[in-house]
Amino acid sequence: MGDSEIDIQWAKAGVGVLSPVPPPPAGGALGHLPKPAYLLFLRAAMRAVPGVGEERSIVIVQSFLLGISIVASSYWIARRRGGRDALLFLAIALAFLRLRDASSAVMTEALAAALLLPIVSVLLAPPRRLLLYPLVGLATAALWLVRPNCGGAALLLGVLGLSLFRMFRPAILFGAGFGALMIAFIAVARPIPASDPLYGLGYQVLEAASEYYWTPSVEPWPVADSPREMARAELQRAVTSWRKTLSQPGPDKRREVVWRALHGLFGQEYYDARWSPSYARASEFSRLASPLFLLAAIVAVLAVPWRGSARIPKAMGILTLALLIGQNLLLGSNPRYVLPFLPALFLFGVCTLTGFGETSRSRRIAPLAALPIFTLLLASQRHVLDWQAGKVESSGVVLRQRIPRGAFPGKSPATLHLRIAPPLPSSGAHFTLSVEHRLLFSSQSDPDRRRAAVTVALPQWLLDENARGPIALEVVSTGDYGDYSYLLFPVIPLPWSQPARRDGSVFLSPTTGIRAGSFDWWAHAGSP
Repeated sequence: MGDSEIDIQWAKAGVGVLSPVPPPPAGGALGHLPKPAYLLFLRAAMRAVPGVGEERSIVIVQSFLLGISIVASSYWIARRRGGRDALLFLAIALAFLRLRDASSAVMTEALAAALLLPIVSVLLAPPRRLLLYPLVGLATAALWLVRPNCGGAALLLGVLGLSLFRMFRPAILFGAGFGALMIAFIAVARPIPASDPLYGLGYQVLEAASEYYWTPSVEPWPVADSPREMARAELQRAVTSWRKTLSQPGPDKRREVVWRALHGLFGQEYYDARWSPSYARASEFSRLASPLFLLAAIVAVLAVPWRGSARIPKAMGILTLALLIGQNLLLGSNPRYVLPFLPALFLFGVCTLTGFGETSRSRRIAPLAALPIFTLLLASQRHVLDWQAGKVESSGVVLRQRIPRGAFPGKSPATLHLRIAPPLPSSGAHFTLSVEHRLLFSSQSDPDRRRAAVTVALPQWLLDENARGPIALEVVSTGDYGDYSYLLFPVIPLPWSQPARRDGSVFLSPTTGIRAGSFDWWAHAGSP
């Protein structure tokens, strides 16, 4: 059962707020945490628009709230900081279709973004009326109960922003508003079964420690007799998994740690846009541009000098980046977890640019030079950009990945890694990897199908051939496929990679709507 279905069931049953959600089976883990304010929102939103169905009613309500949030935040920024900042942010927010896509699913991302954006807008341009600060604090506490990571970040941003403005009375009122709702909630709410010291976060911490966020790599999951023991077992397994990652050969270790730190920021979650070919193309274009807009915002936050009107958005932007990287490492490098923060990060970048015009010409060189440098750095770590996910849904599918000349080491021993795997390790979905019909690897002989990537020793003849020119890896699906038996592979989008091709289709992954992109592969000297 998916997270959306679980949340709707809990909301209908009235659990997850005053009474705990059903405990997991004996020895099991609570893999999905209740968000009390979100469950209350679902209970109201599913009945808000009669005659369209419960899920459609939720989508309409959260889409409306998200649109109001963007417009209201832009209006506030226009009044307090100027129309240029507001118009630029409004244009970016409306073109950022990942946010619109999130509002069409029964998930917390849209509501969390709709709450976070006006909170940070007010903190960027603090009001004169003291009465507003307890209300912003209450909104921050409500956001905490929708998405704790977003609420915690908003709380820290409020403390930082108001401290930089030296607005200590408003900071106290802001904290009081936050504390009032949280204390009331803690006094009466019982969202999860008792005795779990981590409030169910052990599951996410272990997920975050898995290889490329691929949970089969840490299976079998720990089993324990109580929530407390389960939390301890999950933490111990997470520590073991991190040690295993850090003990890998240098290139593999550095690559995976970078992925864990940054993929949540630059990667992209799955969205099926095949319901409209026109919208699918618009969504694809927006998603291809998304890393560039994000990179521009990050460069503005990091490189524009710390002075004038840029101080507050720069400080908030740096704190947000630090929190997001920490979240990626601790709780999982999942683009869904980061998505609600991205409109706020765009807003920080836009408002920081105001300080660019207040600096001398000589000081403008660093920000202008930083953007191409950061772009080259991102291109060198293109695996952090991967999309979720390409799918091989049947036997006989042939996928071809072009490998540029000289991409492999010159001499053996050398190793190739390719990220492709079945979600169920016991699946009958298999594949072979070959070059010009010369077999390099067969998953039928792989002793451990839990890994996120396959590992292949590269023969010298292939290294010599790649030294002379480009080659093409062929992935051919074999075995038994069905509703629960298939292969998944992340897709690195264009123009960051050499594209792969699927024989007989203009789409690389027709069933997930991904038109073009590359496999995530890498090679290095040394034995597997």
